[in-house]
Amino acid sequence: MLAGTVWQRELVEFAQRRRALVIKVAFPLLVAVPLVLSSAPVAYSAMALTMLAAIIGPLGAGAVLTRERQNGLVLRYRTLPVTPGRLLIERLGSNAAIDFLQLLPVLLLTALRHPAQFAWWPPLLLSVAAVLLLGNLMGAVASTLSDSPGEVMLYVLIPLLPVLYLSGVFTPLTHPALLVISRLLPFSYLHESLLGALGGQPNLLPWETMLGGFGFLVGAAGLTGRLGRRVLETD
Repeated sequence: MLAGTVWQRELVEFAQRRRALVIKVAFPLLVAVPLVLSSAPVAYSAMALTMLAAIIGPLGAGAVLTRERQNGLVLRYRTLPVTPGRLLIERLGSNAAIDFLQLLPVLLLTALRHPAQFAWWPPLLLSVAAVLLLGNLMGAVASTLSDSPGEVMLYVLIPLLPVLYLSGVFTPLTHPALLVISRLLPFSYLHESLLGALGGQPNLLPWETMLGGFGFLVGAAGLTGRLGRRVLETD
């Protein structure tokens, strides 16, 4: 199937680059092991892991798509007999799946360290998937703004940091207006899920966080399809 070739290309390339594969899996573990296995405060651990998941997707997608745009690969994508929306979903979906595999050891480590918090595992998986897909979409849009991978990374980080703050990742939000804003951002649900999975005291219930993560995952897929032409047909 033609649509499957996009997935196959990404997965084969990922598997063939063994050094990059080891680095991609080891890096999140190096960050997570001291946080999950030590006596570090849960608030700090949840903050660091939320930032890790939020940054992996957009930085990777932005740099890769910028290089592909320079090499003419994006132009060749346009010759495929599929709609731009479907093509971008395939492309970013495969990237997000690889990113999820990259974070899977961290999630397993968290589950093994806190087995009593099993109610938070489904919300955590959904929230991670939603953040990764939205992050890849953010990186894809940023790749259309510059031909320099370094500039694209800056375009990603500049809005990402204040959004993380508005999500309540850095400090608890108490103002009613800020609380409403945080519920409209996917990182708040990931942060709440991590707080719960690490044995902390989140402000939301597991089912509320799972509903939020699922909603953002579906919304991310729909938005990716809508922005296919904008991303793939911008020179």
